Amino acid sequence: MKNEHRKIGQELQLFNLADFSSGMVFWYPKGYSIYQKIESYLRDIQTQYHYQEIKSPVLASSQLWEKSGHLEKFKENMFLLENDDNELALKPMNCPFHIEMFKQLCQSYRSLPLRLSEFGLCHRNEASGALNGLLRLRSFNQDDGHVFCTKAHIQAELIDFMKMFYQVYEKFGFDKKNIDVKISLRPQKRTGSESLWDSAEAYLQQGLQVLNIPFELLPEEGAFYGPKVEFALKDSLGRQWQCGTFQLDFMLAERMGASFINESGESEYPVILHRAVLGSLERFIAIMLEHHQGRLPAWLNPNAISIIPVAQSHNIYATEVYDKLKSLGFSISINNNDDSVGYKLRSHFKQKGLYALIIGDDEIQEQNLTVREKKSNCKMRLEDFILNIMKQ
Repeated sequence: MKNEHRKIGQELQLFNLADFSSGMVFWYPKGYSIYQKIESYLRDIQTQYHYQEIKSPVLASSQLWEKSGHLEKFKENMFLLENDDNELALKPMNCPFHIEMFKQLCQSYRSLPLRLSEFGLCHRNEASGALNGLLRLRSFNQDDGHVFCTKAHIQAELIDFMKMFYQVYEKFGFDKKNIDVKISLRPQKRTGSESLWDSAEAYLQQGLQVLNIPFELLPEEGAFYGPKVEFALKDSLGRQWQCGTFQLDFMLAERMGASFINESGESEYPVILHRAVLGSLERFIAIMLEHHQGRLPAWLNPNAISIIPVAQSHNIYATEVYDKLKSLGFSISINNNDDSVGYKLRSHFKQKGLYALIIGDDEIQEQNLTVREKKSNCKMRLEDFILNIMKQ
């Protein structure tokens, strides 16, 4: 497939997948710059929505996973090892660690809602035949988060999450019409009473109805501890990808003994909202590469701008332009080798670059730039170019 993300990753030297580390990613500098920019953007957004970022271990005793219920449900997909006669497991998800942190961070209702976020490194022992580039890995990072709250907070938290969710996807070039919303209902294997499941499913359905967001019901697709809202993203090729989730959980806090003192002075278990905006960062990068056919938006593109001075005498002005654009966070380079301008342009656009800025005598005299895109070119002042690119 021409635009398959592994092919793009190889051509642009973004990442590698090797047999000796099957299902795990080697990020090259340009690929890792994409990863870091996504993470940095999400970190800023989550701070705006009052999340506190944390970092949890990747390894824990099997006793923790047994207590949470994950060992029973997911043992075949967990990496297990022995140490001093104790069975340990690499974490397949972050929930139990965040709940353990809640116990230390929140003793009173006055601390609620407590919003914790983590770029959590998870490991799942996927079958070799199931691995699929960045789309299905054994080691991946989630933009994971958990909100600990009461039932009275659920609607407001769902509203805030949906606002944040659509804000993030708009930044990546997807509007609401490209996103289908679905609610996954109680699975066959589950914990908790039927009345709790009735209540949890009703909260999600009524919450989306209040927001006038249409949704589809998916019977038996929920997590073992609660129903979830799923978001199916449609890419430029018409394919759907399940990315973010918002899960409502009335059960795991009680199972793990996590409580707070309520307004009446009594012990109460919090509601836990499990949420992820993008899901696996690696998987989302694969989707973005295929959706944009490798030509990522300017703020993410590792080859976004190439400055091409026609001769050595134009390097001083080229450096001035470089410094101004670099300070804005764009990936930019100056190509002042001995190749022809035409060759430099072809090389830049072959690397999925967006803009080539040509600087010669006329540009210096007129204090402007010749801005070349893949299929067009124009003269433009640097200030106007900056205004244009900052809108993207």
